[in-house]
Amino acid sequence: MTVNPQSSSPILSVRNLRAGYHGMSVLHNIDLDVKEGECIGLLGHNGMGKTTLLRTIMGFVRHTNGTIEFDQENISDWEPWRRARLGIGYLPQGRGIFSDLSVRENLCLAFNPDTADFDESAAVERAISRFPILEPLVNRPGGTLSGGEQQVLALARALTADPVLLLLDEPTEGIQPSIIQDITRILSSIRDETKLTIVLVEQNSDFVHGLADRIVQIEHGIISQRDSELVTSTLAPKGLPQSASAVPDSSHQSASPSQHPNNETAIKEIAMAVNRPTIDQMRSIAKSLHFQMDDTQLKDYLDLMQSTISAYDVVDSLPDVLPPVKYPRTTGRYPTTEENPLNAWYVKCEVRGASSGLLTGKEVVLKDTICLSGIRMMNGASVLDGYVPDVDATIVTRILDAGGTIVGKANCEYLCLSGGSHTSALGPVRNPWKPTHSSGGSSSGCGALVGAGEVPMAIGGDQGGSVRIPSSWSGCYGLKPTHGLVPYSGVMSIEATIDTVGPMTATVHDNALLLEAIAGQDEMLDPRQYAPKTSPYAKDMLQGVSGLKIGVVKEGFDWPSSEKDVDQTVRSATEVLKKQGASVSDVSIPIHRKGAAIWTPICLEGLTDFMMHGNAFGTNFRGLYVTSLIDYFANWRNRADELSPSLKICMLIGEYFQKHYRGRYYGKSQNLSRHLRQSYDNALQQFDLLLMPTIPMKATPLPPPDADLSLYIQRAFEMINNTASFSVTGHPAMSVPCGLRDGLPIGMMLIGSHYAESTIYRAACAFENFGDWRNM
Repeated sequence: MTVNPQSSSPILSVRNLRAGYHGMSVLHNIDLDVKEGECIGLLGHNGMGKTTLLRTIMGFVRHTNGTIEFDQENISDWEPWRRARLGIGYLPQGRGIFSDLSVRENLCLAFNPDTADFDESAAVERAISRFPILEPLVNRPGGTLSGGEQQVLALARALTADPVLLLLDEPTEGIQPSIIQDITRILSSIRDETKLTIVLVEQNSDFVHGLADRIVQIEHGIISQRDSELVTSTLAPKGLPQSASAVPDSSHQSASPSQHPNNETAIKEIAMAVNRPTIDQMRSIAKSLHFQMDDTQLKDYLDLMQSTISAYDVVDSLPDVLPPVKYPRTTGRYPTTEENPLNAWYVKCEVRGASSGLLTGKEVVLKDTICLSGIRMMNGASVLDGYVPDVDATIVTRILDAGGTIVGKANCEYLCLSGGSHTSALGPVRNPWKPTHSSGGSSSGCGALVGAGEVPMAIGGDQGGSVRIPSSWSGCYGLKPTHGLVPYSGVMSIEATIDTVGPMTATVHDNALLLEAIAGQDEMLDPRQYAPKTSPYAKDMLQGVSGLKIGVVKEGFDWPSSEKDVDQTVRSATEVLKKQGASVSDVSIPIHRKGAAIWTPICLEGLTDFMMHGNAFGTNFRGLYVTSLIDYFANWRNRADELSPSLKICMLIGEYFQKHYRGRYYGKSQNLSRHLRQSYDNALQQFDLLLMPTIPMKATPLPPPDADLSLYIQRAFEMINNTASFSVTGHPAMSVPCGLRDGLPIGMMLIGSHYAESTIYRAACAFENFGDWRNM
């Protein structure tokens, strides 16, 4: 349909409209005019009639009085399909996509030859090009998409029909802020090009301010206020200054209402409202909280809650407070198969930092748990695929401030719950020394890329050994720093008391440089920190080991799973340290054998409560909350069957003990962790460092694709006996490659007192300088 450009009449005219459900009126004598090319925002609390008005205009709710005219034609009694063919598009709340059809098929169904200027294929391709997030998903069934992806698909489908009038009901629900900014830009551009008319029901204030020319407020089915004035939205994407957006061009700024011809009003702020709970929602919540309440009681509580919920309206109307993104970057790209033989890369990009600094000329890859604004992040998990952070983690900014260049994100295990390298949704990561074997996890891609010599530096994450395990099995230097030395802000969490990030590098010097660049207090953004002590590590490491006392922990050897050549190689490495001037002797710490058991309730119950139920951030700490990640990751509940078996077994155990033992064993393990820490500290009063194998065995074969559950789980957790203890106690621990047996690396783990990283580097540097570890 082509709208008459000479007409001065409204393109949509609603007069004296009444409508409702089951004989009960919801809308009462609504009058509304919308001009061609205009965008009107409909505001009001839940249950006030906003959605009913859109559904009545579209024909899904029958009116009982009044008229609806579209381009001067009375369509009051038309069926919805006839209104759609006339040029009215509708995006309902709840998306309404076809879950069994692919993304492309969903788009094809929306094609309207009566309104489109393209053929079906071109219209579909245009819809995909408008929303690049859909491009890699075109052949996936709609039901496998995340909630945000489904919402984007629903909007793209509504636009595929090339509508003249678009009715949007909560189009940004479940979508992360960076994509909302893109949608604002796309809709503004379409309005400028085609005079698209929009009637918008929305709670996101920034989105409404970026699109609407005027606002109509509905209360109890009556228009209580019309032609309200707007705030002009010239905000850059949250977390990105206008001078440094993820793709540095002006297209990322939201269109201002003043750019549209129908905006003739002055400017003032309109408060927005968060969704109010329904009686059904309150009934479900009360039951989950074990309250016995009838509907009368619930209604009383609902009425009393309204004034308190208004505080949420205030919070919703304020801009989020996120750290600024300082350096421009491209959006990155997926590597080709030829570029990624080990399946270690997730995305490649180039983010250049300052012109000079500690890391000048150094390239760094990040574990894909670390937020890098504008670059996709999935943490090895299908449920997070498509998420694009809107902030840089603190360590990202520090790397760039130090002159480093970030060259990409490394594949990792499914939400980091594996010490093997077989659980990622992107497929297994292969060992650089023997591709049939595991590279170690969960920082599997980091270990493989550094071990293969593709990048000199990486940042991994370690909650039970996930820096040290891949460093040992892939043949590189990996340090888990003292808990809290390196800020974790902007990194996806598992459990706050064990969350740690650290450097993985090809040389000890690079490791020390990278730690020096990222370590230190992060103001108020990371509560995991408690007065961290830093040093000039690259300088300190040159002091040598003469006079250092090193204790070889007996309980770190001869596990039932230990391989003899691993124990022998690590003991031989102690002779090298002796030759370099260190004093080496055995020490017994019996409780070390219980360390992994103490770690287990903390990790399993903690991750279930904090990462999964708490959407990776939980509550009860001050620090940086990446709200876009919270929103996106919360969708795991709709796709829980996709979680990896290694994560599922952790959640099943964690939930069982939280529910049936009320967190008793989590608390007891935290208490025991102090005893475990003191036992190591007692030994470290006699010795400067402790030493043991990083992993009792060499890299294990990757399980076959049809591996049974028992082997899959075994390969995920069989290697953590020595590493898990120091995640619990927070001691710094470093894996140093010390030999090659059967073509596979072996790692020696050096453990120091809290904040004694310099002492660890002294021993690691001395060992490295003795000769090539591959020939030892």
